[in-house]
Amino acid sequence: MPFAHSHRLARLSRRHQRHHWAVLGLLLAGIVTLAVASRGAFNTWAFLGEFGNSFISVSLAYVICLIAGLLIGLAATASPKLENTLLPVIDLAQSFPTFAILPVLVYHFGGSRITVVTILSIAMVWPIVFGVISGVKEQRSDESEAATIFGATGWRRLVYYRWPMLRPTVITGSIISWGQAWDTVVGAEIIAGVAGAGHYLGAIGDRGDWQQLLLGILVYLFLIFAINQLWWLPLLHRYTKYTVES
Repeated sequence: MPFAHSHRLARLSRRHQRHHWAVLGLLLAGIVTLAVASRGAFNTWAFLGEFGNSFISVSLAYVICLIAGLLIGLAATASPKLENTLLPVIDLAQSFPTFAILPVLVYHFGGSRITVVTILSIAMVWPIVFGVISGVKEQRSDESEAATIFGATGWRRLVYYRWPMLRPTVITGSIISWGQAWDTVVGAEIIAGVAGAGHYLGAIGDRGDWQQLLLGILVYLFLIFAINQLWWLPLLHRYTKYTVES
């Protein structure tokens, strides 16, 4: 059955949707408790502003990765010869430690947003690439022939046949990619010294204020869970509502 991985993820997400809301509730309860205990010492609005900087970096990197992932994935599956050539290269590239290249980026671009977006793009692109490859491999030959008969050639084939069929696996890869980004952005901002949630939390840690640091981490996790719950999971459910029987 095509899109099997995406559908399994969608069913699992629906089954545990209440658990996700429960996690958000527990995080919120922890945030309120620590906020009361800290007597307003944590500057929530300042942190939200820094989180906004991180969100911009992650969003820019995601757009870059979505375009690059589609191009690389479609190129890798264009023919058996290209697939045999490119897949080993892709496997090698995605296993390369992302932060190993960060000192080089800092040396060339300094503590700039370009450094953070570049390192995020390197970390985020591979789940989307493999999502595209998986989606192409799950497409059936009779569907491809039907698309050709109905005039889906050239760019029309990409827009009206390839992309609709790829959306479930691309969204699955995007969810994984988005999750990896929030891990990576913290370290990247701290090392590069770029404004964002990671840099803000790092500064709190340097002051040794562990109560505020824990509160900041809880707020950070709450915002990430909220984005996942309010955007990515509904999007996944929308595009995996129907199965294609083989």
